[in-house]
Amino acid sequence: MEKGQAVWLRSTASHWGWVPALVHNREEVIIKGITVLKVTLRDDPSSASMGQVAPTSRGGSSECLSPFYDQDLNRSNQISGGDGYYADIEPFEIILTIDVESAERDELQDIKIRDVDSTQIIGGVDDLIGLTHLHEPAILHALRLRYDSDVIYTSTGPILIAINPFKSMPLYTDEVMEQYRLQGEIGIVNEQQSIVLKKEDTMTKKKLPIVEGKRLPPHAYLTADDAYRAMMRGIEMNLAGGASGAAQRRELAKRRRATEVKGANDDSETHMNQSILVSGESGAGKTVTTKIVLNYFAMLSRVSSIKSGELNNEDGAQEEELGGQARVEQQVLDSNPILEAFGNARTIRNDNSSRFGKYIDIRFSSSGKLVGASIDTYLLEKVRLIHQTEGERNFHVFYQFLESASEDDRDEYFLGDMQLEDFALVNQSGTYDRRDMVSDVDMHIEMMDAMAIMGFSSDMLRDIMRLVVAVLYAGNMTFTETNRSETCILDENEASLAVASLLGVSYEQLAMSLTCRVLFLREGNITKELNSRQAYKASEALIKSIYGANFDYIVKVINQSIHQE
Repeated sequence: MEKGQAVWLRSTASHWGWVPALVHNREEVIIKGITVLKVTLRDDPSSASMGQVAPTSRGGSSECLSPFYDQDLNRSNQISGGDGYYADIEPFEIILTIDVESAERDELQDIKIRDVDSTQIIGGVDDLIGLTHLHEPAILHALRLRYDSDVIYTSTGPILIAINPFKSMPLYTDEVMEQYRLQGEIGIVNEQQSIVLKKEDTMTKKKLPIVEGKRLPPHAYLTADDAYRAMMRGIEMNLAGGASGAAQRRELAKRRRATEVKGANDDSETHMNQSILVSGESGAGKTVTTKIVLNYFAMLSRVSSIKSGELNNEDGAQEEELGGQARVEQQVLDSNPILEAFGNARTIRNDNSSRFGKYIDIRFSSSGKLVGASIDTYLLEKVRLIHQTEGERNFHVFYQFLESASEDDRDEYFLGDMQLEDFALVNQSGTYDRRDMVSDVDMHIEMMDAMAIMGFSSDMLRDIMRLVVAVLYAGNMTFTETNRSETCILDENEASLAVASLLGVSYEQLAMSLTCRVLFLREGNITKELNSRQAYKASEALIKSIYGANFDYIVKVINQSIHQE
């Protein structure tokens, strides 16, 4: 740590947690026989402009990765207060006494060496591993610069960091998708191989250029393509297994090196099975990212079918149906609106938050065509059925169905003129809409269309919606205490009668199941009556059980539709 060194200083004065500083002076002193380093840090005058994007980058440089530069010229200044990220930091001078050895090894907790910002790439690097000094403030600063320039994807080795932009971005068009597919299929070419660039796109019959010798920027498509290509290499290696396949394996390895994508993962041993883990906090964009990856895999499968002659797609837009049924890749995509309706909800931070875990297993043929899939779900947040905090909603399906129910639906499910405000399970938070301006009616129509494609019969749909309405009415059931509050009875009202009818049981059977507990003993069965508090808990358990079973049944039907041996 030399005089004039640019550093990051941990500070509570900035909401970023770190402020840029300069080493103004340093000297070694001896305190109680121990040599220590006394360092004087001052604010960096140039830090007031941090966060401002250079005019050359805003002008559309080839190194600029953001599609929004022309639209968001003032976004960086608006976020940083007009002058930069640290314009509000008062001038300071601070003297620190630090351990000499720790300073030499750059192991100080509150002082980190600062990189000089690069104007060639937003944030300095596309891959954080390329940072000269890889530590917390350097990572945060790079991600902050990229995010404020609408560059939401950054790599750190094989890991892709995606920061939710909370707005629509033109990063997921067919043209962008095709760029990443061509790169994965052809690889990065050099001048001797430039003839490959003239190859027509299989889907659109257009000639899409690839930047010679340069890997496309980080993207969810790139991560998906890397996994797909690794899987296909594993399949090829497996098919070329055995002593007789040694020459073929050498040829495959040679061909891979010839078109190797700089920066791509290159494992010495490639396995057929690949995994993509999408993780993050609520609102980070896990659900959308999963759909982006699935869309990319579906596109790769269609291309494989076109090449093998199984699908006619001469104009690049027409989708055929094989054997009278929707293609598997389309069915996988159609499962999303169904699972989102029954498993997603509005939270404080996210209007379409997945309230369950999901593991999707996708199977491809040796030619790269998607031939089957299965979905495993876990940890459905059933407690949301009973309680929602202010500003949150219950699961989407309740709002979607009540907002779009026809007169026939209302008659069949005993809804009459009941509205969202009339049901305890959805009115306790006082929140009924979505902030992302998505229509519950439109989503219900999309869900019903998807269920029809996935093979749900009309009887199945009626049974599923009967259980949805039964859950809603079950939340309105009430109990009256008897026998000095030691027992209770289920009130025979509109709610309890509707639940009994929708579940196909009598009122007496429903009341017995909620107000009594049966103990099975060797000597015989003992029936114990419950008080009102216990009965309410029993009704909550019934609500969770019905909804959970309904959700599991829906997943089972979806798997039957998309699963192939």
